[in-house]
Amino acid sequence: MMKFLNRSKALTLAGIMALTLPAGAAMAELYKVTSTAPGMSPFVINTAIAKVVNGHVKDVEFQVRATGAATKHMVDAGSGKVDFLFGSSTINWLMAENIGPFKDMKNAPELEKNIGMIFSYQIGPYHYVTRADSGIETLEDLKGRTVFAGPPGGAAKGVVLRAIQEMAGVKADEMNVQTFGYDAAIQAFQDDKIDVIVLPTNLPSPSIQQFALTKKIRIIDVNTDKLTVNIPSGGTLNVIPGDTYGSNQIGGDARTHGAIVNFSAGMHVDEEVVYQVTKAIWENLDELHETAVWMPSTIRKEGALQLIAGRLHPGAERYYREMGWEIPEATTFGKSN
Repeated sequence: MMKFLNRSKALTLAGIMALTLPAGAAMAELYKVTSTAPGMSPFVINTAIAKVVNGHVKDVEFQVRATGAATKHMVDAGSGKVDFLFGSSTINWLMAENIGPFKDMKNAPELEKNIGMIFSYQIGPYHYVTRADSGIETLEDLKGRTVFAGPPGGAAKGVVLRAIQEMAGVKADEMNVQTFGYDAAIQAFQDDKIDVIVLPTNLPSPSIQQFALTKKIRIIDVNTDKLTVNIPSGGTLNVIPGDTYGSNQIGGDARTHGAIVNFSAGMHVDEEVVYQVTKAIWENLDELHETAVWMPSTIRKEGALQLIAGRLHPGAERYYREMGWEIPEATTFGKSN
């Protein structure tokens, strides 16, 4: 009897759907989109893209997930488990070279070839944030302090730890480096449980604005003159103005570094789908720009192809060629390069 009742309910539901859906209508296909934690630039961007795509691309539905490190997202996309993602040419480089978190992953170079870029943008400057009363004014003061440099296994963590050692001579084992993700780190800093948090994010960052509502903060000025910036993998030099976070930001302008990152898709995603997604992004740019004060200076046609990491996805390339965009040569990675 129970089986019969369940089947009856299923048939009734199917009948309701048949009555409510237009003839010939199809359910939208769900695509997985990964990102970094809420409040970070890639999450804001990917969420904004999802809203545009869901509203303008027929039979395509984006679902954004903000779990895990970007390095894992790249592997998942290369394996066909993730469809669209926040990408980074630094990670392309690490995968292609079998170094960093991919040193023991033999198939990482092949997985890297399975990711195609759609457009690039500046993730924003790395904010080295501390409480104004922490006694920390320079990177040299980080010895013995509790520091969040990035999620475990993430590319950002490696970038930050190398930068601190280059600029200040402080090694990772001379600090108490935390091993949690962005969400937990943001909460820990808010609760005064860590001394320094390093966040790569556009200006003004919602997370850092929240810090400045409850405490006086300092954005540490870092001596970028001592930093080797890896331009082919997207490295940039940046400055955070001293008034970005209001009266609770102590100190003047802060020099720092940043990165060019991207929105990408796995090569397993159909070319036509990526074409339509790319078209929706650029033909509804005003909707993207409404989502954050920094969005108009971040998602720009002028910088969309400034650094092509590895390769364009064929769907994106088709759109750009049809629109007459100038397409520069892609930056490729690997031991032969």
